[in-house]
Amino acid sequence: MKRFLSILSLLQAALALRAQDTASLPRTFAEAKITIDLPNNAWHFTGKQEKNNLVVYVFKRDEVRDSLNRSIIPNIGVIIENVADKMDVVTYSAKKRGSASFDVTAMFIAGDGKINFVNAVGYKGTYTDAFEHIVYVVHAINNKKGIQIILDTTTGTFDQIEPEFFEVLRSIRKSKEPPKPS
Repeated sequence: MKRFLSILSLLQAALALRAQDTASLPRTFAEAKITIDLPNNAWHFTGKQEKNNLVVYVFKRDEVRDSLNRSIIPNIGVIIENVADKMDVVTYSAKKRGSASFDVTAMFIAGDGKINFVNAVGYKGTYTDAFEHIVYVVHAINNKKGIQIILDTTTGTFDQIEPEFFEVLRSIRKSKEPPKPS
């Protein structure tokens, strides 16, 4: 019985750690001084990579099933890079769109209801690999950093995931500055 309780305690501790990992739903990206909110505990931070002057953060959602009962794992990526001091978001977005491999189906800016972050432009689009995908891509500038936020899932799961994507899109904001020492 003691052994069972010990194993149960370990399992509960592991679950608590996983819940703790996602319980702090706001995610701050110090390099760009921005914050997003993950919509729920189904989303998990899976890694940070720094390569070729880019910082890439990846979040994956617990699997969802599409209409064919396939396991699909939606993703969110946040890519941060240095930009020139005078770079504006329209120029930054044009440069990024030139190298993007998705077809734009809609564009949005602050005030359209999808995003509130003023120095940003967003796109809804599609692409196909082994599956057809629908993506939201936001290009933004803050703190002399170019920011790309990519929300990606398959067309077969989009209706389930889109409300969560909307929560993320609407949550993009400047991080609060820490208090300055007196």
